[in-house]
Amino acid sequence: MMQGSLAERLRVLRARRGLTLIEAAEKAGVGRDTLSDIERGRRYPVMPTLAKIAKGYGVPVEDLLEEDVVTFDNEAVRAAITAAKAGKLTTKEAAQAIADSVRGGPADALEDALELLLEHAERGRSEDHAWAE
Repeated sequence: MMQGSLAERLRVLRARRGLTLIEAAEKAGVGRDTLSDIERGRRYPVMPTLAKIAKGYGVPVEDLLEEDVVTFDNEAVRAAITAAKAGKLTTKEAAQAIADSVRGGPADALEDALELLLEHAERGRSEDHAWAE
């Protein structure tokens, strides 16, 4: 069991394996910049990315997730949604307010989750389009 944040655990794993950032990214099948940002705590990976990294290092995803608990301030989220519905905030402002309510992780965890959902929806549309042809 490793201690510290996800970023610290990933840096330790890479150092223990004697890998450069480029080698580790290739082994995990993720971009060098993505891995670098995660190791620096600039972004939090979506689950598929985290699974690739765990597989690349040969560890269970659970080992990487220890102690990293991300929660939201429910009242702040509700207030942002209400303000957006009332036209007091733009969608972008509401999304930023919600992201800012994240506790225990970088504010871009919400952005990563939204990005994953959008990618999934785009894949679905592409598959539907290919099927129709």
